Amino acid sequence: MITKTQNHKLSLLAGVLGTSSIALAQPTVGPQIQVNNDGTFTPQNETTASSTDFAPERVLMGWNDYQIGSSKTGVGLSTDGGQNWTTQLLRPPPPFRTSTEGDPMTAFDNRNGRMWAGAIAFDFNGGLFVSRVEPGATSFEPVVMAALNSNSPSGFIDKCWMAAGPDALDPSNPDKTWLYIAYNDGLIRSSDLGETWTNPVSLGGGLGFLPRVGPNGELYVLYWDGGFGIRLRRSFNNGATIQGPFTVANRMDSWAFETDRVPGDFRVVPLAHLAVDPNGGTLYVVYFDTTNIIGGNRNLDLYFTKSTDQGASWTVPVTINQNETSPPSDSFFPWIECDQNGRLHMVFHDTRDAGPQSDSASPGRMDAYYSTSDDAGATWTDTRLSTSTFSSGDDGFGDGFMGDYHGMAVGGNFVYPSYVSTQEFNADVFTNVIETTTCPADLAEPFGSLDFSDVSAFLVAFATLDPAADFAPPFGSFDFSDVGAFLTAFGAGCP
Repeated sequence: MITKTQNHKLSLLAGVLGTSSIALAQPTVGPQIQVNNDGTFTPQNETTASSTDFAPERVLMGWNDYQIGSSKTGVGLSTDGGQNWTTQLLRPPPPFRTSTEGDPMTAFDNRNGRMWAGAIAFDFNGGLFVSRVEPGATSFEPVVMAALNSNSPSGFIDKCWMAAGPDALDPSNPDKTWLYIAYNDGLIRSSDLGETWTNPVSLGGGLGFLPRVGPNGELYVLYWDGGFGIRLRRSFNNGATIQGPFTVANRMDSWAFETDRVPGDFRVVPLAHLAVDPNGGTLYVVYFDTTNIIGGNRNLDLYFTKSTDQGASWTVPVTINQNETSPPSDSFFPWIECDQNGRLHMVFHDTRDAGPQSDSASPGRMDAYYSTSDDAGATWTDTRLSTSTFSSGDDGFGDGFMGDYHGMAVGGNFVYPSYVSTQEFNADVFTNVIETTTCPADLAEPFGSLDFSDVSAFLVAFATLDPAADFAPPFGSFDFSDVGAFLTAFGAGCP
């Protein structure tokens, strides 16, 4: 805690210095890091990831893992900011284990650093299962069954995602957390950290139901309706009543599980993805669609739209990928996140560096890309993540399955994309540690140099408990260690 003497010194500085705005420096993308380390030459796909502003050095990832035959759920936990990983298979209790398990999901609570992981056991005796990782822990709590296939209204549980956040009826209470899972049967909820769950409430027909929680506990669920529509449902009372659907966008092209939209014979499911600004609550959606057909080949681009009225209305979708090549290249499998400063981050697959190839080319060639925007999606900057262009022929399924999506974690000033690459002739899970500020003490104009205006900006952020002043662990609290870390960064100067 800050002592009276230390607080007096800070007050004197604050009285001498003026206020100024917080800067967003260009992110720095670190080298690739392989997450799965099972030592087998078996595939992985369909990644998910979570971190928190409370403890950004802790990162949780999950994926479909085939090291013991048919799919199981692999999970990895890093406690040093993504540099090293401890991995294992996360499985349901023995009576509920099945031959095929997967469709991993993770969730996080930014207020305390708590995280969850889960997946589906697909056979009749299985269902949705979830496990919690307590703040500071290096192991998982006992796995809980959240829903059973034997009780499924549709008879078969499929494609789940999970989210956590404040109680919408008491959002300032840090001890109240609601946890949600959305899937084909609907929405289930837990108010006791995932120990017990409600029965599903239908969200209507569709696929890829993705829940997200706003800064005051607003619940949003984005999904593809199976045709041309991308829809959203919302709740302002922790899912007790659900509004909608609202139309987010109408696709120009619709398909199910076809393999002819991009080079390669792997399926490409047209799912959409949602991020919520943790400060102002703006909603952002990204999806991929066919812009045109040139020379008999479909040109798949990333489309972006946003809402500033809690999903009631949306901007006209615009393309945002920077890969206009001739012949056209494709962008697909996007995942989007928004950090504490309102910066947008996205990971996706892209064929721009693969050279000319047609939709009928098999296998297909592609790369993993990262893109960021610090102006609410008006402009984007792309960075290639994979070290070499890779082939869908090395997916472990004879060019049949690369997985249907990627994931990404955001914690503090760090971003951790999770994606599949076959660059080493096997489908493995990779990440990069992306730091969103290269000069952390450069908080105010003039940017690129450090002076008293940066000190002033820090003091203002510190006094208002702004995450921009949260320079040192334990993240999520503000004490003199943050002041010391800021002074160290200030003394180091800008590169």
